[in-house]
Amino acid sequence: MIDNLFTTEIGSTIWLMRHPKSDTDLFRVYVASTEEILKGTANTRSKFIQKDNTDITLHEIGKVVGQLLKGNFNFFVGVMSPLTISVARQPLTKFYLDLQNIVKENVSKNCYHSIHGLAVHNFKKYVYSGKDDSERRCNKILRVLQFGKTLLDTGKFEFTPFKGGTPDDIIEWIDWLNEAYKYSQLPEKPDDTFYRDWLYNLRLYELKCSNMKRYVE
Repeated sequence: MIDNLFTTEIGSTIWLMRHPKSDTDLFRVYVASTEEILKGTANTRSKFIQKDNTDITLHEIGKVVGQLLKGNFNFFVGVMSPLTISVARQPLTKFYLDLQNIVKENVSKNCYHSIHGLAVHNFKKYVYSGKDDSERRCNKILRVLQFGKTLLDTGKFEFTPFKGGTPDDIIEWIDWLNEAYKYSQLPEKPDDTFYRDWLYNLRLYELKCSNMKRYVE
């Protein structure tokens, strides 16, 4: 098992929207034992750890790949975050960098569904309901919409802050996101071959390392 393939920072920091009361949010990826996976005994559940003002989400790499293929916004952010906190040593560092390259080169329109769903859900839950229609809440929703529109228009991952957001801005940006999806030149879905081959090679590497460790011991 590889306890930490990589850890990135997510949340307000990467959007340049951090304030004094912001928590630190980390996205950590581990690799379960290949032997246990083949035996059907591996525990690959995601986990959540809270320490003081730091929130850590842990995901097994198999789930990460699956969610990337589905276009899950949160997993895109976790893998493509510009702030890498830690990464395993070579050659595992190369696996991490190769995964980022695969994501960059296989952006597809299916990211729309996660981004649109997240923005609309938070708009209804907080803003439309009147629970929290503050500028800060609006900005958090708008940064997601802005990210999605840019991704659909250009295929690029840009973590750009949003300031001065209003409820009306959110409605307008949802329309813009819909238009971006309609006219996007990206493929409908990513080619999963690159992801599957990458994951296969990582699993083999983990198995090889485990066997070598057992032999040395």
